[in-house]
Amino acid sequence: MSAPVRGLDKDLAAKAAAKYDPVREAEARAWIEQITGEKFASDDFHESLKDGVLLCKLVNALLPSTPIKFNTSKMPFKQMENINHFLTAIATHLAVPQHDAFMTVDLYEAKNMNQVVDCLFSISRHAAAKGLLDDAQVLGPKLAEKREMDWSDEQLSAGRNVIGLQMGFAGGASQAGMGVGRRQVVDSAVGTGDTSAVSQQMGFTGGANASGVTYGGRREIGAHDPGRAPAE
Repeated sequence: MSAPVRGLDKDLAAKAAAKYDPVREAEARAWIEQITGEKFASDDFHESLKDGVLLCKLVNALLPSTPIKFNTSKMPFKQMENINHFLTAIATHLAVPQHDAFMTVDLYEAKNMNQVVDCLFSISRHAAAKGLLDDAQVLGPKLAEKREMDWSDEQLSAGRNVIGLQMGFAGGASQAGMGVGRRQVVDSAVGTGDTSAVSQQMGFTGGANASGVTYGGRREIGAHDPGRAPAE
């Protein structure tokens, strides 16, 4: 008797069960039987695959030149070893990406049967891309074919211009004579003395400023009182 599922595992199991698609499972089952020429041992999808034997036979049917060994033992570690052989083979010889594969416990302990079904669909697509299957034997849509585009220098230049316009142009902006945070910046020695280093995002609040005070190399004129005339 299996241990009861509690806590987070229970929530994850419930979500996985809610989105599990029996139609896709049936398609995956029919596909495996078609490729291997063998029937499932039972109507239970998980129980028929958990020992890894049928999955190894699937790989051997797709890749007869590089067969993998499997064990028919009922020992759990031997069955999990079969699953590992299967996962290694599809990654090595069929280039099935890791995000399409599943972990051994996903199948053996039925942790994520959704991912197992997704993996079988991915295997069919990658096998077809390598010419190992006919189009009629592919589960779901075919794998997208890679297309390389040869762009001319003029097209690349036009693309860069569009990106530049989208980013906006603020060249030539200067803070000279602008009241920034109650200070009127007349000159700046920040960095190389470029007044554009002062951020426009600080906002404009009029010409009131501190008279005769130097801030970090910037000379500022004006008065503490907005109504007072600038000092000579």
